[in-house]
Amino acid sequence: MANPKNYYVELRNNSGTTIGIHLYAHSEYAAMQMAAERNPGYRALFARLT
Repeated sequence: MANPKNYYVELRNNSGTTIGIHLYAHSEYAAMQMAAERNPGYRALFARLT
């Protein structure tokens, strides 16, 4: 499998608080899934390469 890339993922919770995190993943979808799993109560809005 290819090397993972660095993604920036933005997440938001029910109160409207937005956070952004950087992580390594193999795809945008995987990055959004990992970010949501690591931050309970938040949902991923988008992911982009950095």
